[in-house]
Amino acid sequence: MVKDRSQDTHNNSNDPGRREFSHNLENIHAYREKRTIALASVSASAGLAIIKLVIGYSTNSLGILSEALHSGLDVIAALMTLYAIRIVIRPPDVKFTYGYAKFESLSSLIEIILLFTVAGWIFYEGLDRILFRSIQPEITIFSFAIMIVSIFVDLWRSRVLYRAARRYGSQALEADALHFKADMFSSGIIIVGLIFVSVFHVPNADAFAAIIIAAMIIYTSLGLGRRTIDVLLDKAPKGMNHLLLESISGLDGVSKAHDIRIRNMGSIMSVDLHIEVPRTSTHDKAHRIATNVENRIREVMPNCDVLVHVDAIETSAETLTDRIRLIAAETDGIKNVHSIFLSKIVGLEKRSKGHSTNRDLNTHDLNTRELGRGPTESDPATHNEFDSKGTSYHLHLYLDLQVNRHLDLKSAHDITESFEQRIKAEIPQVKEITTHIEIESTDDTDIIGVEKKASRSYTEKIRNLCLQVSGVVDCKDIGIVEVNNEQHVTLTIIINAIKGEDLTSIEEAHNISTAVQEIIIKETGASRVVVHSEPL
Repeated sequence: MVKDRSQDTHNNSNDPGRREFSHNLENIHAYREKRTIALASVSASAGLAIIKLVIGYSTNSLGILSEALHSGLDVIAALMTLYAIRIVIRPPDVKFTYGYAKFESLSSLIEIILLFTVAGWIFYEGLDRILFRSIQPEITIFSFAIMIVSIFVDLWRSRVLYRAARRYGSQALEADALHFKADMFSSGIIIVGLIFVSVFHVPNADAFAAIIIAAMIIYTSLGLGRRTIDVLLDKAPKGMNHLLLESISGLDGVSKAHDIRIRNMGSIMSVDLHIEVPRTSTHDKAHRIATNVENRIREVMPNCDVLVHVDAIETSAETLTDRIRLIAAETDGIKNVHSIFLSKIVGLEKRSKGHSTNRDLNTHDLNTRELGRGPTESDPATHNEFDSKGTSYHLHLYLDLQVNRHLDLKSAHDITESFEQRIKAEIPQVKEITTHIEIESTDDTDIIGVEKKASRSYTEKIRNLCLQVSGVVDCKDIGIVEVNNEQHVTLTIIINAIKGEDLTSIEEAHNISTAVQEIIIKETGASRVVVHSEPL
């Protein structure tokens, strides 16, 4: 036997327990890798900052001093990143129901603010040296050496951090990578400035290089700052709303999607939306439709958390019978309604003026059929069609209504009155209602009958009774069940599927089954007869 492993994979992916375990495992691996990178970044930044500070002070180079401050800021930023990584790993709790993912974005924003502060100081110091003070830096071999080493270290760190940031969607790591990339270029500019000072004897070249570095810091920080603020303010990713609408459009059962909200939670996208489904759908069907929407969205956005709210709406395909059943389902005390019929009332206006009485009221059936069986050419099937075309006439509703068998007559009548008033309020075309009150067939608890072995003569009697009905060619699978001291009969009849040149309709088959039920109940005294019909 060959087992379909793809089906196992699909089932496992939809299992909430497995999905949560896999997600937690990925979070642990991500945390360990990000922590290792952050620790290495702290160590490298601290070492470079100390060496640059010593050489900058000893040579009086503003460019190297600005780089020392920049590297010192990188130490603080890396420590903040390390702390943010430790916070982000925490699962959602009562206080932070969406988790701690945005702490990384907050850490990134603080780093950007510090970067602007340092850039402002460098601008001030550079302009002060150019315009007001003339300071001649002392250039040594160590000045070039530390900057070259810094370039290689920053190149390595920026590549590692960018890879991790893209893999895990970490804005804190992206901010660090941005810092080190800026450090790499700024170190190159400092080297150019040092060359101009030592070779071409331009005393302010070092200050000009520092101002260029400050400008680069501000420019590179603006892009990350904008993305960080977008995340903190829950800005939806560009084009994602349209992409989600396209992905779920055409799904079975979904009439419309609206109120789509998307937020970036670190490496996870949080999506919540409303979908409209016909209110005639069962709760189970509506849940399955919502699950299909969730799965389709996860195909487009694999790493996302989806919440779907189902709105039950009235649709154009909804029939009057559907509306009546919905009202019954929402009325306390009603167990079921069936045998729903409607008739057009003729002469209602005359009656209201006193020109006729109830005896003079003429009614005729709408096709003399139950509306719940589907529309025909001459019968308006939906309430919208009645609203638009039937404003000149009114309807008489008659139906069977089931209530709890333990109710007294007054309570059952009050339930019926409430039901009828609501129908008249919500379906203005219905002016008259005749309700036949029935007791429910069983209690709320399951009732299990006992199979009885019938004698051969008794089953043969039932078979012969069935064959007396026109259209029945055979009877089989006769069973006798005793339920609460009542006799129930189950059987299968074979009906000639071709009547003349036409196929037997389901309505004709139903009439045949009803005739079989009536004759068996009359001749045997059975309380209930369940007939299953099959074509020949």
